[in-house]
Amino acid sequence: MPKIILASRCAWTLYNFRAGLMHELKRKGWTVLGGGAGGDGFEARIDDLGVPFTALPIQMKGMNPFSDFRLLLFFWRWYRREKPDMVHHFTIKPVIYGSIAARLAGVPRIINTITGLGFVFTKRKGSFLGFLVERLYRASLGCAHHVFFQNSDDQQLFLKHQLVALGKADLLPGSGVDLNYFAPCARGKGDEAKGESGRGNNQKEQTEKAICFLMVARLLRDKGIHEYVEAARLVKTSHARARFQILGARDERNPTVISQTELDGWQAEGVVKWLGFVKDVRPVLADADVVVLPSYREGTPRSLLEAAAMAKPIIATNVVGCREVVEDGVNGLLVPVKDVAALAQAMIRMIENPDIRERMGRAGQTKVAKEFDERLVIEKILAVYQEVRGESEER
Repeated sequence: MPKIILASRCAWTLYNFRAGLMHELKRKGWTVLGGGAGGDGFEARIDDLGVPFTALPIQMKGMNPFSDFRLLLFFWRWYRREKPDMVHHFTIKPVIYGSIAARLAGVPRIINTITGLGFVFTKRKGSFLGFLVERLYRASLGCAHHVFFQNSDDQQLFLKHQLVALGKADLLPGSGVDLNYFAPCARGKGDEAKGESGRGNNQKEQTEKAICFLMVARLLRDKGIHEYVEAARLVKTSHARARFQILGARDERNPTVISQTELDGWQAEGVVKWLGFVKDVRPVLADADVVVLPSYREGTPRSLLEAAAMAKPIIATNVVGCREVVEDGVNGLLVPVKDVAALAQAMIRMIENPDIRERMGRAGQTKVAKEFDERLVIEKILAVYQEVRGESEER
């Protein structure tokens, strides 16, 4: 019975993005272990899958040579103790330090998934820290037998800078979506277009102006939070009844986190409503009319895949990752990054054209089913596991 370890940034990402993979591996008879930073309440959910969870000493904020060496040593000791047949790392620090530790510990097969480039890689390009991260990526990916990317832009970037060998690089359509779990459903009780007769010129105008925009993301500047809020202000000048919501947690460990003071100010102003963090996003998605993500860069954003699976039209920035999910004019609208005016115009277009919203929602559902079904992703990953296992056994 083969043994595999799956390691990610934290328990939340491991459970939310890899539960289907863990379940399928267990069903096929693999012994599966999981690891990531603990303390977010998702450790027990992973254990309930029959996957023992190990809390890793991952420092989320920035790079610290002492804490990162400690993480490398922890990985090495863990892998030496468990003697897995294969390890699969997700997110930056597990990919870098887990891969090096796995090679040192003699793990036969090492798989990595680049889920995104991270703050240090994208913001410190050309700096010493950026130079160091590139060298760490080159060393860690040199240890790997196979490297998955979640969009072609990231894959080409790594190949261009010779951070990964061409024969190792492969493309996945994100982490996939469980289409049975994320399925279209009726609007919830939050639909404020009901019971408002007599306050507008006609029923059509009321319905248009009451639509709900939803942004699902961690509260980070790089997700385009400020652009979302500024666009909401512009839209409300002509469509006062439009609602704007933000669903997601504040991550104090990230240097671009939105301050609580700023968030409280937006809510007091009435421009947006912060819904915080919820374990099940489906009721909130069901209540939304349009999902918005004005991010500066993504891997393949799971929030947009889930929205499209639930037949929601999307507005996103024309950047890496987002354009993997959104076809402009088909299942959503793409706008230039950091362009508040264009974002506001796209929102107004959605408000004033309910037929477009419906058509784009249906197209998004079809696209996700065809290209991003979780079963397709898992099948490809398992096929690579079998291929890599076979190559290793032949040696």
